[in-house]
Amino acid sequence: MQDVITLQKELAYAKQREETLAAKLEELTDFFENAPVPLHWVNGSGIIIWANRAELDLLGYTKEEYIGNHISHFHADSKVIEDILVRLIKKETLKNYPSYLKTRNGSLIPVIINSNVRWKGDQFIHTRCFTRDISDLKKMEQEKVSVINDLQEMNKSLKAEIESLKKRIFAAK
Repeated sequence: MQDVITLQKELAYAKQREETLAAKLEELTDFFENAPVPLHWVNGSGIIIWANRAELDLLGYTKEEYIGNHISHFHADSKVIEDILVRLIKKETLKNYPSYLKTRNGSLIPVIINSNVRWKGDQFIHTRCFTRDISDLKKMEQEKVSVINDLQEMNKSLKAEIESLKKRIFAAK
């Protein structure tokens, strides 16, 4: 009888553990699927095997249009994605790697990529890729350059005006 009670306790404990793990899995799945940061996984052949809602929204694709395709299909420059994949295969961690991604409507989005690989022994399981849209930063950078150029032109104009005033003042003396 003691054996039956022990087995019942072990079974209850195992069921409680299973429920706890299922709840944690549900929380983690929700976290990654609904994170405000675009995330995706790519397998060792360069095929996208998972992407969260933010990634799909950024690029304008449905899961069916995105997942199962080679990642190079979504990069503006094939040499960049080749470099990224080679580095990841060499077990590098990418930090703030600049690239441009193609959206569904054909526009390009400047991004930085942070990524590394989940390995199981020597087996490449998948990448862990975080994509950050830097369109606003690029716009600010362009505006800054434009303001600097305008200021330089104003400075030249002011210098020319000062020189002209100096010449007139000296000529009047």
